[in-house]
Amino acid sequence: MSSISVFWNHASDPPAESMVASMLAAQAMYGPHKSFSTCVRDTTMNGRIALAGNLMNLLPEDRFDQQPIWNADRSACLVADVRLDNRGDLARELALVHPEQMADSTILMAAWTQWGSACLDHIVGGFAFAVWTPARQELFAARDHAGERPLFYHRADRFFALASMPKGLLALPGMFRGFDEQRVIDGLVHAHPDWHTSYYKGIARLPLGHFLRVTPDSFVCEPFWHPCDAKPTRFRRDEEYVDAFVDLFDKATEARLRSPRAIGAHLSSGLDSSSVAATAARILAPHGKGLTAFTSVPRDRFLGKGLPGRLLYEGPGAAEVAAMYPNIEHVQMDSEGYDLLEDTKAWTDAMDEPAINCVNLLWIWAIMAEAKRRDIGVILQGTAGNATFSFDGGEAMTTLFRTGRWLKLLKLANNLRNRAEYSFKASALVATNGLLPMWMKAVLKPAIRSTNLDFTPVHPQIIAQQDLLNKTVQRLHGDDPDIRTYRALFFERFDPAPMNAACQARAGMDTRDPTADKRIFEYCFSLPIEQYAAGAQSRSLARRSMKDRLPRTTLERTIRGQQGADWYLTVEEALPSYREELPKIEQSPAARQFLDLERIKTLLATWPDKDHDGQEVTSSWNYSLTRAISTGYLFRKYDAPDARLPLEAQAPASP
Repeated sequence: MSSISVFWNHASDPPAESMVASMLAAQAMYGPHKSFSTCVRDTTMNGRIALAGNLMNLLPEDRFDQQPIWNADRSACLVADVRLDNRGDLARELALVHPEQMADSTILMAAWTQWGSACLDHIVGGFAFAVWTPARQELFAARDHAGERPLFYHRADRFFALASMPKGLLALPGMFRGFDEQRVIDGLVHAHPDWHTSYYKGIARLPLGHFLRVTPDSFVCEPFWHPCDAKPTRFRRDEEYVDAFVDLFDKATEARLRSPRAIGAHLSSGLDSSSVAATAARILAPHGKGLTAFTSVPRDRFLGKGLPGRLLYEGPGAAEVAAMYPNIEHVQMDSEGYDLLEDTKAWTDAMDEPAINCVNLLWIWAIMAEAKRRDIGVILQGTAGNATFSFDGGEAMTTLFRTGRWLKLLKLANNLRNRAEYSFKASALVATNGLLPMWMKAVLKPAIRSTNLDFTPVHPQIIAQQDLLNKTVQRLHGDDPDIRTYRALFFERFDPAPMNAACQARAGMDTRDPTADKRIFEYCFSLPIEQYAAGAQSRSLARRSMKDRLPRTTLERTIRGQQGADWYLTVEEALPSYREELPKIEQSPAARQFLDLERIKTLLATWPDKDHDGQEVTSSWNYSLTRAISTGYLFRKYDAPDARLPLEAQAPASP
């Protein structure tokens, strides 16, 4: 990742050049190898707009990057954080000469020169870019389809500013204006936030798959792509759906292997990461290249107890996948020796938002640190798989019920019951989605009646004012909308960019997800929902597509892994430092407003010596406590008396 910055002053003061310099310094961690800046000095702007960026060398062609880029007639200037996954196709379409000597940003400028904003219909990959058009006095910016790259902005009467991360905007004088209340609450209760918001008042997020267009007299922010708009794909035979997917998946995975350094991958015992790792290994092998696959495992002191019905040790299952491919080196990592609080602070600093799943982020950092030691430049993952090729397909039962295909529904429900994936009661609830009142659903599903807010550290007054308990029941157990809307919401709940940015800032490597490829999203969202339950099995497309690439045990596994099953060892170690951190958090007005500080004190004083595998203990100490500390740290970083504002800026390092 690189970072970009734009400052457009509508008046003559403050100077755009000095403002963008502050933004550059604040975002140096995201691009330590080179920085660049240009201040537009013409008859109309006369130094009132400046574009800049920091570069991190992650692609072989990054050595050719010479931003900012003006096109030949100087009708447009571009700054970009970009990885193009269809470079070859674009080079042919644009008839480029020696594209192998061009940075991705140069090819993107060629696409802009050819198609203008319609280039968004042609490019595939991770990107966030901005283009200044002097003749129209227009600033255009866009984010990629799946949100791999971040982009935030601020609109004011006197200026407009754009930055890859909020810290780039917070570096501007007077920009910290407090926290966005609803975004904070949504984060604390793990609800799906508004796509357009950040944690900071006055700083908006450009949503994935959106563009914005700014002129002196107008502002437009609109979507340019959504997977639900994909045209339906229909084949005669089930096998054709599988063949078409495998072809796309190979292309998406191969495109993400472009790196001057070694390739690594996350590898759990589940379908998503296993499919990515296996496919990458197959592609790398003919070139004599290997793949280092990392699996998180519990610490040696782990007692082997976790949430009921979960797989606590994923190492053996992951090892079975790795054993199929001689060019995979399998590395199992635990989080022993890593400090939970310090790691939480580091993630929060790099993401500009609280580190929510702190225990999981600790073992992720353990893996990233080891990968960094091995000079790995890319880490592959399959995070978006649940929304694309390994979509559960249980929602097919609703379609089967409503269209009268009850024999097929019964066969599916019976098979899912035999595989211990759905009980008949659970299948009935899914099949009758939208038809039963909540009281009847509560009879069939006891979890509805026992829903609580043990997982959230929100202040009791806010819980009462916003009726958060009832909203939580509705969010977790209410009726799902129609399948198209459900899948749209499923897609929109994720924005991986802050995490991707943090991984690159902390470890200097790129996190890439083939399951989030634009082409994969479009294809998977275009299929009949029944394809995800074909053969009377859940996650059918993934199981059928990977039948020759993964062990049978992996394909047939229905039990989910419990990430960070040894969480209580990590949290217990962190309690002394948590107790030292809490008084600092209490100095923040935002912490006193949003957090249940009395409950946090109680949790810190009453660490349980048993039942660490129970839901109540897990929710209270693993989720509520750690989430409160990470959010409190963000609060006190900016609005406590000793807040470090605007922030600690680093000078860019030399290449």
